[in-house]
Amino acid sequence: MTISKSRPEAHGPESEPGQPVNPVTRQLIRGSLRAARLECELIIERTAMSAFIREKKDYTVSFLDAGGREIYGDTMGSDIMGCVWDYYPVDAMQPGDLYWYNDPYLSHGSITHTPDMVFIAPVFFHGEVVAYCHSFAHFWDLGGSRPGSIGPANTEIFHDGTLVPPIKIIDAGNLNDEAYRIILRNSRYPDLLEGDSRALMSAANRAQERLLEMFERYGRDTMLAAIAEDQADTGRLVRDKTLEMIPEGEYSVRDYMDHAGVGEQWHSFHIKLIRRGDEILLDATDSDDQADGSINFIASDGALKAYFGQYFHQFDTSLLANHGLLAGIDDVQLREGSILRPEWPAALGCRAHTFTKLKSAVRAVVAQASEGQVMASPAVYVIAYWRMKEDGTGNWLLCTDGIAVGHGARPFGDGLDAIYQRHNENYPGEFMEMEYPLRLERYAIATDSGGPGKYRGGCGVIRDVRLLSAEGTFGLRVENNRFPAWGVAGGKGGGLSRVMINPGTPEEREIRAFSDDNHWKRGDLVRICTAGGGGWGDPLEREAGLVLDDVKDGFVSLPAARDDYGVVIDEGAMVVDTVATDAKRAEIRNARGKTGLFHRFGYFDSAAEELEWVNRNIPR
Repeated sequence: MTISKSRPEAHGPESEPGQPVNPVTRQLIRGSLRAARLECELIIERTAMSAFIREKKDYTVSFLDAGGREIYGDTMGSDIMGCVWDYYPVDAMQPGDLYWYNDPYLSHGSITHTPDMVFIAPVFFHGEVVAYCHSFAHFWDLGGSRPGSIGPANTEIFHDGTLVPPIKIIDAGNLNDEAYRIILRNSRYPDLLEGDSRALMSAANRAQERLLEMFERYGRDTMLAAIAEDQADTGRLVRDKTLEMIPEGEYSVRDYMDHAGVGEQWHSFHIKLIRRGDEILLDATDSDDQADGSINFIASDGALKAYFGQYFHQFDTSLLANHGLLAGIDDVQLREGSILRPEWPAALGCRAHTFTKLKSAVRAVVAQASEGQVMASPAVYVIAYWRMKEDGTGNWLLCTDGIAVGHGARPFGDGLDAIYQRHNENYPGEFMEMEYPLRLERYAIATDSGGPGKYRGGCGVIRDVRLLSAEGTFGLRVENNRFPAWGVAGGKGGGLSRVMINPGTPEEREIRAFSDDNHWKRGDLVRICTAGGGGWGDPLEREAGLVLDDVKDGFVSLPAARDDYGVVIDEGAMVVDTVATDAKRAEIRNARGKTGLFHRFGYFDSAAEELEWVNRNIPR
C-alpha cells in the first residue's frame, strides 16, 4: 500500500474573508472556541473509563473548517477529513452523523498508530456542512499481539491491534450497533473501550453543538470570514518569522533511534531545510529505510510543516493554533519506504521514538540559523506496560504507565524536570496502588540525568514498581538508552536511560530498555531510570550558586558539579570554594578547548560530522 502525496479535494464552503470582521467580534469568537474546546475535553476526562485518558489526559478536541483545515485545536497539520471523504462524500452526510477511524495508512498518517482513535461530527447550518468537529484519544487496548496493542516486539501493523477504516458509527443519530459490537469484541477490555468511545462520541457531538451555536449567534458569513482571518493571521506570523529567522542556505540534521525493538542496529532520519529566495523546501529523502520493528512513523507533509509552524507560533500565542501553522514551508519531500514514509504493512506502534526526535530536529535546524537560540532536545517520553495475573480470578490486568523524562534547557532557563509530554500527566502512586496489584516504592529525580549547561537540562526520574500478584510480564518503551538528547550552544547532552530488575539484590540484572515479554513474579521490583534533556550554553558559565542549589536538591551530584560544571563544593560545610572553582574551571576550559553548536557524545557542528563519529564508534 502506498500513501498519496496529495490531499483529497476539499468540499463545502471555503473559509475566505469577505468584509473584515470587527476585531471585538473576532475576539469573542476566539474565546468561544477556546471555551468550547475546554468544555468538550472535560467531557472526555470526566466520562472516559481508561486511565490513559482520564488520568494521563491523552486526548484532544479540534475544530475544522469545511475544507478540513484546522480552525483551532491540535491536529498538527494532519488531513483528518481526507480519508472520510474517500468513503463518504460530503453531499451524502446528514445531521447527526458521526464517523470513526484509526487506520494510519488509509488516513495518510493523520493517525499515527492504531490506539489513537478519531471521531468526527459534521456541523450543518441551514442544510450546509460548514465545519467539522473532531475528538481524539489514545485507547487502552484494541487487540493485537499483546495487551495494550502496541509493543516493542511488533513487526507489522496487524500486531498493533484492530484497524478501523473510516466508518459511519452513528447514522443520522442512530448507532451502528453491528459495527460497534465487532470493534468492542476485538478488545481484551471491551468495557473500557465502550466507555472511552462513548466519551469521545459525546465530546464530538457537544463540540458540533457549540460550533453550531456560534454560527447561529454570529451568522454564517461572519463566522467563515473570522475563521479565514484567524488562519491568515497565524499563517502570516509563521511565514514572516520563518523568513526572518532562516537565512538563505541549507541546514541539515540527523537524529538516531537506539534500535527498532527487534535487532540491535540503530536507525536514523535526516532532514534538510533549503531556502532559496523566499522559497523554503524541507527534504527528508536521505532518511534510513523503514525499520523491521515498530518505530516507523508516517510523516505527512502537513505534519512536518506544522512542526516548524508550532515553533514559530510561540512568538504570538494570542493567535489560534490552526491551519496557518503550515505556512512556513512551501514543499516537503519524503521517500516511500523510508522510516518516515514506511510501506504497508510496517508496524507503527512505537513511532513516538521517531516523531519526538523529529520535532526536536526542527529546533536543531533553527539552531544552525540562529547560533543556538533554541531549546535543547528533550528525552523521549517513556511507557511501561505492566501486565499481571490477578490473584483469585486469574484475569490478566494491564497498567499502561506513562513515565516522565527531562526536557531540554532553553536560552533563558533550565529545562523542565520530570515531565511526561506536554499536557499529559504522570500517574499518582496512590492511583496505581488502588487499581492494580502494584506498589510504587520510589519516585525520585534521577540525579545527573539533566544535560550540563549554563542552563541545565531537565532531569528524568527513578520509578521503582513492585509486583504484588503471583506472576506477570512487562513491556518497556524506553528510548535514549544509547543515544542521549542533544545539548546546544555549548550545552551538553542529557543522561541515558536504564532499566534493571531487583536492584541491590543477588538477583539484580539489567533489562533491555526497549523490549517486551519480560517476566516477573511476586516480589520482583523493576527500576526505570529515565533520561534527561540536553543542556543549553557552556556549563562552565553556570552560576556556582545555582550548581550548589542543584547539589543540595539532588539534581546534580558533587562529582558532577566538579567535573561537568567546574564547581568545587566543600562537602562538610556545603559551600562553594571560590578559589578552587576558578582554578578547576580554567583547567577544564584549557583541556577541553572550543565548544561546538551541538553536543551528544562530544561536541559537533554538523550532521555529517556526528554521523562520521557514530559510524566509527557505534557501528551498525
